[in-house]
Amino acid sequence: MKIGLIQSEPVHLDTRASCERLAPQICACAQQGAELLVLPELANSGYLFPDQASAEIVAESSNGSGEYLGWLVQQCKEHQLALVSGYPEISGGKLFNSAAFVTPDGVKGNYRKLHLFDMEKNWFEPGNVGVPLFEWKGAKFAALVCFDWAFPEAWRMAALAGADFVAHCSNLVLPWAQTGVKGHALCNRIGVFTANRVGTESCGEAQLTFTGGSQALSPTADVLASGPNDQAWEAVIEFELELARNKQVTKQNDLFEDRRRDMYSL
Repeated sequence: MKIGLIQSEPVHLDTRASCERLAPQICACAQQGAELLVLPELANSGYLFPDQASAEIVAESSNGSGEYLGWLVQQCKEHQLALVSGYPEISGGKLFNSAAFVTPDGVKGNYRKLHLFDMEKNWFEPGNVGVPLFEWKGAKFAALVCFDWAFPEAWRMAALAGADFVAHCSNLVLPWAQTGVKGHALCNRIGVFTANRVGTESCGEAQLTFTGGSQALSPTADVLASGPNDQAWEAVIEFELELARNKQVTKQNDLFEDRRRDMYSL
């Protein structure tokens, strides 16, 4: 499968302007034959919100009727591909930091970030839908969002469910996150596609600089592609699904069969 990574810089709290920036990047990936794209976390809104009311203004329902997800559906139709993008979701009066799986036929899946980072706890509810599995053109995959990188349980859940890879929509700021993700690829023998963002955002006294460095990882943690730290970037990677379906390490070792479930307890 040809998977595209998009590293972007959204226009803070401006969905339309963010879409205008994303459009040529999506087109560039489509021209290279991408079948599935992975976009950053909160790709339409930016990351910092002055208050919850500001987040609600740019938040959308997961049904695809909003400005951003509706635009993504149109992009999928135009370019005949699917994508995973982070966005602020509103549901039942609650806000979630979510990632939508979008196809030419509409939004077909939704993930809500399980592990909220720092100030996110002021605006969002923690995810409540687990780690769902999505399918596209014979591939099975899960979506995780940014700080989920720090929790191996989520990655193992995805792998045990049969994921060939994880679409990791991110707004990373910690310098060791990209390194940490490599362990999840290797220990689960799955691909990882981390789409990070770039730029600096300020809101009140808070200021964050995002680390870029988007990367595609093989099931043995080889870096298949990596982006710069400080500018928009996109790439299309040929990913061999079968590599993620072979959990054999030696003739006598299988990563999943060798788990000592009789000894694991919390």
